[in-house]
This record gives sequence, structure tokens and C-alpha cells, in this order.
Amino acid sequence: MEGSAGLGRLSLFLGTWEVKRRIIDRFNRSLIIFEGQAFVTPVQFEEHGDTRSDHATLRSSRTYRLDDVDNDLVVRFPNLSEFIRIGDGASQRVTHHCGADLYRGRLFFRSPDAWAEMWHVRGPRKNYLSLAHYRRV
Repeated sequence: MEGSAGLGRLSLFLGTWEVKRRIIDRFNRSLIIFEGQAFVTPVQFEEHGDTRSDHATLRSSRTYRLDDVDNDLVVRFPNLSEFIRIGDGASQRVTHHCGADLYRGRLFFRSPDAWAEMWHVRGPRKNYLSLAHYRRV
């Protein structure tokens, strides 16, 4: 799939997405559920919703900056350091080192209106499995 002129791969993600995420926290032996929406603009990915555990429900959000670079969609933290690159392909592997913690991810692009991400995160501070589904609103 190709994006519109000037926006490259990023154009495929523009719009509003429903998000459902399940996180298995191996440190605390608990299940955490996030449900909300993601908003993708030409420069930003922003996610808002509720995170529920056995003990509480918290309002949650996260924001990433977005760039098209060398035919990849570059996802950056708010300080502009690189998190991951999304290339072409229906299934992709991505990794990110956060200090001593290692994020190993898989991205699955099913259609222009649905995609999923899976993360295995391990290290001295984190040990969890996360699976998120995104559906275009």
C-alpha cells in the first residue's frame, strides 16, 4: 500500500482508532486492560483511555511524534528520540532498548482499517506481555 503524496507511510494511519489492549504483568501476576482511542495526525500519535486492574481504574494517555524517513514511519518519544521504525509489510518485527529493559514487538497490518501490536518486555524493571488491537473509527 502506498500513502498520499508528501505523507508517505504515515498517511495510512491518519484518523481515529479504537484501541483495546491486554497486558499480562508477570511481576505482579495481574491482568491490566486498556480501552480508549488513538488519534493520528501528520505529526503525532496520541492515545487516551481507561486502564483497569483488579485494584483501580485510571485515566491514561501517551503521545508519540511521527516522521516519514527513508520510506519508514519513524515513531519518536516526545523528546524526539527514536522509539521504532515501521516499514512495509503485513507482519514486522521491531525492537527497542530502554535502559536494561528490552522491548521485542510484532506489528500485524490486517487491512487499512485494522492492525495489532504485540510486545514482550523483559528486564530488571519490567516483565510483561502486551497485545493491542486497533480498529479505525
